Amino acid sequence: MKKLIIAALFVALSSFVRGQEKTAIGFMAFTYVNGEANAKYVNSIEEMIINAFVKTKRFNIVDRAIIETTKNEKELQKAGEFIDRTIIQHETNLGAQFLISGHVINAQAEQMKADDGKGNITITYKAKLSIMLKVIDVATGQVTSSETIEPKAGNSMLGSIGIGASSPEQAISKAIKGIEDKIDEFVGRNFPLAFSIAEIQEKDSKGNATKILVAGGSAFDLKKGDKLKVVELCEIEVNGKKLLRKKEIGELKIIKVEDENFSICSVSSGGIDINARFEAKARLQIITKD
Repeated sequence: MKKLIIAALFVALSSFVRGQEKTAIGFMAFTYVNGEANAKYVNSIEEMIINAFVKTKRFNIVDRAIIETTKNEKELQKAGEFIDRTIIQHETNLGAQFLISGHVINAQAEQMKADDGKGNITITYKAKLSIMLKVIDVATGQVTSSETIEPKAGNSMLGSIGIGASSPEQAISKAIKGIEDKIDEFVGRNFPLAFSIAEIQEKDSKGNATKILVAGGSAFDLKKGDKLKVVELCEIEVNGKKLLRKKEIGELKIIKVEDENFSICSVSSGGIDINARFEAKARLQIITKD
């Protein structure tokens, strides 16, 4: 009997741990067109984007695929929503769940001259920066997100206004700094924190879940007052293609962060559906709200 109890506890604990596993991300070598950017600028952009994932402490970064960059881009353009299966298989072997593909559309510095009317000419530089990022689901080979990232209005002129940039490198550096917030938003939007329901702690007389224990805590920077949403993962077929739909069924609010692994939440809405779907062993996921 003791062995059965220990085994049951081990299974339950394993379930909780799986709810907090880090997402494994792989990065394909970023591509660019000669004349629109250069290797030095592209490497700086690539490292900044990788760091945006690393600093969250929510991802396992796997080794980048050793693939010819020109081949990568050709395959992405040719396949549209899907990429070469050999690339997918390579990243599957490395353990990646998602791939990040980057193409630097433009990363150039332009010289600006200003004459003060007294024959004194000041030379500064402004930068143009535009990057396309794609998120690829390794399991399906499908591009799940594609966004073009550019500096906010005004930032694209960095180097020609404000303090100015004294060199092309400084102008590009400022432009890259100007998109860091947008890259952080890209990470948060495409990879929201996700947890499992550990247990439903309280229900009312009508069967509404009112208090829930979530398998996520301070280790993921969750705080009292944070709002979360409950979604049901449903696989549906559209035009012969299987797609994963995240159907929102309720909302939670953290009332206590117990430790690094667990938080207690009150149910703000959807209590009856949350309880019913949990008891039916549906695929439920708790994710952070935008």
